[in-house]
Amino acid sequence: MKQKKIYNKLVRDNIPDMISANNQEGEYYQYPTDDFENELIVKLGEETGEYLQTKNPEELADILEVFLELLKIRKLSFADIEALRQKKLAERGGFSKRIFLVKVEE
Repeated sequence: MKQKKIYNKLVRDNIPDMISANNQEGEYYQYPTDDFENELIVKLGEETGEYLQTKNPEELADILEVFLELLKIRKLSFADIEALRQKKLAERGGFSKRIFLVKVEE
């Protein structure tokens, strides 16, 4: 009897071919455009969680891949995001000084 493993998650484009090449059967569907951004956000959380657990640089590559796909959906370029990053860097600085804010008295 064949065993089924349920994933119910967004996977990379070549995964169906890899499953077939492994003489396995899978069930898939393509997300409608409207749902895809939400599923990418879920995937971003998943990949971030995996990185936090493992500290594996491959998870950072997965985070970047999801991020780049989100840019496509939002019709943004990497240059658009880099310009926003540079603006925030100029206004607020980066994180290289490793400052941890404990409290502010008002």
